[in-house]
Amino acid sequence: MRIFALETNVNKIKKRFCHEGEEEILLTYYHGLSFLFAILREILITIGLAALGVTGWFYNWPILWTVGILSFLWIVFVFFNLVKAYIDWAYDFILITTDKVILLDQTSFFKREIKPIHIENIGGVSTETQFWDIFPFGTLCIHLKEGLGGQSITKHYVPRARKVAGILSDIITKYQRKVPSAADNS
Repeated sequence: MRIFALETNVNKIKKRFCHEGEEEILLTYYHGLSFLFAILREILITIGLAALGVTGWFYNWPILWTVGILSFLWIVFVFFNLVKAYIDWAYDFILITTDKVILLDQTSFFKREIKPIHIENIGGVSTETQFWDIFPFGTLCIHLKEGLGGQSITKHYVPRARKVAGILSDIITKYQRKVPSAADNS
């Protein structure tokens, strides 16, 4: 299903960016704690508004006005941020194929960024732990080659980041062994 820039069908994205003969190696979404950490502020606001509602009930404030105003404030300050955080978490993924890495960042109904990175443009991969490595996720860093600016793309809350980096490193090594270098052509 597609709503503005939000595409909920992963297979349509795969079909558009993967060519025939290209194999899917790994598809991973981000860990659920990334959603929880993104909505901590909204949880605190909700608790505060609920406490204000209980206070109003205790002091016999007009119930319709109290509920109406608190509901309006909740929708304005919490609901839209909650939906945005959910979309950002639920529809973002990393797809590793035999030829490329596809990073999808679905920010909202109106903004989506898809970065297909071809294996030949990746110089290396590294991982970092998050939260003292207590949880089963980490940071994945994809280091691009110097000819492309030598920048790194960092993704946080990647489940089993070491395994993902290992798989990606294996794909890069297999690709480099398969492609003849310039020195071999001389």
